[in-house]
Amino acid sequence: MVINSNQGAADHETAHQWWPMMLGTNETRYGWMDEGFNQYMNVLSEAASQGVPYNLDGLGQSYGRISGSEDEAPLMWSANEAGPGYGFQTYQKTPLMLSMLGGIVGDEAVIAAMKKYTDAWAFKHPSPWDYLFFMNNALGENLEWFWYYWLFTTESVNGSIEKVASANGTTIVTVKQAGEMPSPIVLKVEFESEGAAIKSIPNAKMIDATTAEVTWPVSVWFGGSRTYDAVMDFGDRKIKKITLDPHGRFPDREVSDNVWAKE
Repeated sequence: MVINSNQGAADHETAHQWWPMMLGTNETRYGWMDEGFNQYMNVLSEAASQGVPYNLDGLGQSYGRISGSEDEAPLMWSANEAGPGYGFQTYQKTPLMLSMLGGIVGDEAVIAAMKKYTDAWAFKHPSPWDYLFFMNNALGENLEWFWYYWLFTTESVNGSIEKVASANGTTIVTVKQAGEMPSPIVLKVEFESEGAAIKSIPNAKMIDATTAEVTWPVSVWFGGSRTYDAVMDFGDRKIKKITLDPHGRFPDREVSDNVWAKE
């Protein structure tokens, strides 16, 4: 293949040697397995060409501002029938989907699984179902809920912090889920610079001396509730700010209600 174009386009076109060519996917029907994978790779390759770390933050969250548009066809619609939303459906949505996936299992795990998928299915003409079952196995997690919403619907997450209450060293953050797509709950908790020692809790990791990131699995929504009380027992150190989805990985139409700040 000969490419006569600028660097960005050349980078994109080079990836077509894998998707769809080497794997032999049906690009006219499932364009997201072709152009979409290329666009995801371009986020990584562009950063590598500049010698900087790749950054997928914000991509998944941005889908919330697009979700539900009348011009958008679900990814599993034939790309040839996507209408005026063809460009978004075929090229742009897949990196947003894989941004959210990275927010759940980690970007490096997603990249490693994509490499294994490409190697395992070379010359075998994989279908979308081959891809998603392979990714489930490679990532060691049942992601059927994830694939359903991203591939077959145009739904979004739409989370918010409804209220925060603290007493006796325990803080309860009531998170509301107004969208149809569920997601894990990820909270960035920022403490005052001075005060009592910050206790460790099993589902939290310290980002720095005064910042923690706390995670609850997506399964907290599987019972059908629209709110979840996220209980945190960090001790008596005062909390000054809490942010829901701090890395911007989960599609949310309105992000202003994702932040609580101490008055």
